[in-house]
Amino acid sequence: MSVPQRFGILRLIGTLLKVLAWLALILSILLALGLGLAGPLARQFVGDVGGQPELLALGAAGGLIAGVLSMIGGVVLFLLLYAAGENIFLQLAIEENSRMTAALLLAQAEEKKRL
Repeated sequence: MSVPQRFGILRLIGTLLKVLAWLALILSILLALGLGLAGPLARQFVGDVGGQPELLALGAAGGLIAGVLSMIGGVVLFLLLYAAGENIFLQLAIEENSRMTAALLLAQAEEKKRL
């Protein structure tokens, strides 16, 4: 026995949350790579134009630290968004199972009345 699916907009929102989670993960990976490469390049650029390289306190290490922190933040954001999308689908599955159980119990009660 199956029951019709309801709450289509919630299914759409759950799917969008999962897609946004993957986009956040991909963008955080790209940002982490960019920051990791930008640290050494920025130090070289500031030195080339006659700026004060001491303003870039950590230089290459700073870029790597920023890259790692952005990656950690991106993974946390990915997990939160993906879990929110899965939570919506979990609640929808519970609702469908509850409706199916109620329909089966009602059918059994009606069958008992006939006998």
